[in-house]
This record gives sequence, structure tokens and C-alpha cells, in this order.
Amino acid sequence: MKFRRNPLPRRLVDVLCFLTIVVVIPLGILYDFIFVLPAYHQPGGYAYAFTVLTVLFMFLNGIANLIACMIVDTSVDQERVVLYSNGDVEPLNWRHCAICDKLAPPRSWHCKACGVCILKRDHHCMFTGCCIGHLNYRYFVCFVFYLFVLSAHLLVYNSIHLKSFFSLLTIFHFWTDPWGMLHKHLLSLNVLLFVITSITLVYNVPKMLRGRVCTECKASQKYNCGVNYNLKNIFGQQMYIAWLSPLIKSQLPDDGYTWKSKSVDDKLK
Repeated sequence: MKFRRNPLPRRLVDVLCFLTIVVVIPLGILYDFIFVLPAYHQPGGYAYAFTVLTVLFMFLNGIANLIACMIVDTSVDQERVVLYSNGDVEPLNWRHCAICDKLAPPRSWHCKACGVCILKRDHHCMFTGCCIGHLNYRYFVCFVFYLFVLSAHLLVYNSIHLKSFFSLLTIFHFWTDPWGMLHKHLLSLNVLLFVITSITLVYNVPKMLRGRVCTECKASQKYNCGVNYNLKNIFGQQMYIAWLSPLIKSQLPDDGYTWKSKSVDDKLK
């Protein structure tokens, strides 16, 4: 597995989205630990400790998957392209990338922001500042999943806690109540994070189950080799435990240059 030389976001919009994840969300979590959770769980008690550890596990795992997604190089390796192109068998469904002026394997597409062709490119993610492709799709999905669970968990506490600010006096003095206004803004960010991660999962899960990426036709079933194989092509051979940590090694069945596809008999069924 190769790593990117410069994994940091380059575009301004990518930098802002990345900072939102690594700066704003931790501050929101810290606020909840100090002001929200003590209203429902006694600090130092088992319930408080369990909630804090659960939130930290989800957040740190999400950040770990974010980092893994950013540092793993999922671009086309031109050395491997040369090996395939010089082989005895002519590569099937390979094409010439007019921008790179190089041979590109099937399912790879050029990204203008990254400046390279990406293996099984799905999309360019603004939060990671890089493309989501064959080798880092697993980390992207886990990153979104953990942020979804985290935002849903905190949304319950923040929504209940907001009731303490809903009085005629608080509404009347909205702009003069700094704590109430701060909590309302944090709740808005919490809701926004929950909505974004929910939409992302709803959009990506059906594609994952069908073995597709964004650039492929919705009606295409060429690479749909069954739910089990499709998920292995994302989470690897250890897919049942790979989601627990990005440090768990899980070999993908396809290398990103040649792909298993449905047989002619399967397509006719």
C-alpha cells in the first residue's frame, strides 16, 4: 500500500471542511462534556464515564479513518500500468486519459482537484481533501458511519438540554443570553452533521451493495458480483471486523487494475 506525499487538503473549500471536522466538532464535544452531560449524569459516575468513553471512541475512530482515507494513495500506479500494457494479453476496457496522456485501467477516472487518475474513483471528498477510490473507500465509509452515530448520540442530549432555554424570557433575550445562543448554534451544527452523514450513507450504501461508483451508469450491472463480494471489495477479506479500526489489515480481492465482472450467463438471468 502506497501513501500520499502531501495528504493535506489543497483547495480552500476542502481546508474549511477539514477544519470543521478537526476543530469545531472537538470543541462541540468538549462543551457537551462540561455543560450538557453533567445535567443528566453525575460526573465521575459510571453513566457519565460510559457516555464519555463511548463518544471518544466514536470520535477518535472517525478521525482515525479520516486520516487513513487522506494518507492512502488510491491513484493509478504508472509502473503497474506499464507491466500490464507490456504483457502478453492486451488490457481489456483500458483507455487513454487525455489529461494525463497515459493509459488508464477500467473504472479509473481523472480528478481535476487531485491532478491524477484514481482507481475506481467515486468522488472527490471535501472533508478529506482527496478522492475516494478503490483503496480508501473503506475508510471513507467508516469515517462517515462513526460521525453519523456520534452526531445521533449527541443530538439526543443536546435536544433535551435545549428545553432548559425555551422560556419566554430566553426567547425575548435571545441575543443577550450567550450560553443559550451558543448552545443553539452548537445544536444547529449537530443537526447539520447528522443530516449530512445521513444523506451520505443513504446515497452510498445502495451503491456499495450493487458494486457501483458515482461515475458508472445506474443501470450497469457489470461489476455487481453479489452483495458479499461487493462488500469485500470495499472492506476486504476481514470485512466483519475491519470497521472496528482502520489499523485492522483487510486485503481487497481486486487490485484496482483488473476486475471480476458478472459472467454472460449471470447477465442473462
